[in-house]
Amino acid sequence: MKVLTAFIIGSIALPVLVVLAGVMGFLPSDAISSPPKFESSIGMRALDASLERRSKELKNPVQPNDSAALAAGEKVYENGCAGCHGDAKGPSTWGSRDFYPRVPQFFQEGSDVTPEEAYAAVHDGIRYSGMGAWRDQMSEADMWKVSNFVAQIRTPGDKKMDMDRD
Repeated sequence: MKVLTAFIIGSIALPVLVVLAGVMGFLPSDAISSPPKFESSIGMRALDASLERRSKELKNPVQPNDSAALAAGEKVYENGCAGCHGDAKGPSTWGSRDFYPRVPQFFQEGSDVTPEEAYAAVHDGIRYSGMGAWRDQMSEADMWKVSNFVAQIRTPGDKKMDMDRD
């Protein structure tokens, strides 16, 4: 009985203490701090699950391996995404250091999303990350093209898509 009481008190006390620390200003709020591993792990798992759910009913109207569509997606990426997500030449200084959580640097980290998951992120954005919704800024066709392109990006050493990235 004492163990159960301690468990219940601990289950209530810890969240209350965290909320109090936040309300009193003791939790960091700057964007340049490095996220703790546990926070990054929980956040990435939650994001992966959310993108999987959000993309479940989507149907990609563009052939994922269409070289012309991938080239068009690469151009959209270079003009609208590389500033935060980096490119083949290197990571974005701004996106890799000045965002909290850090912006994925696809060419350095690779991409583990499907085109449909990438589309969900591009179309509606990602809450609490700085990734805005592009649905009113970009055509549906361009969102699908860049989503297919992002889903094809691999880290050096992995099989790369059959496109020249220089």
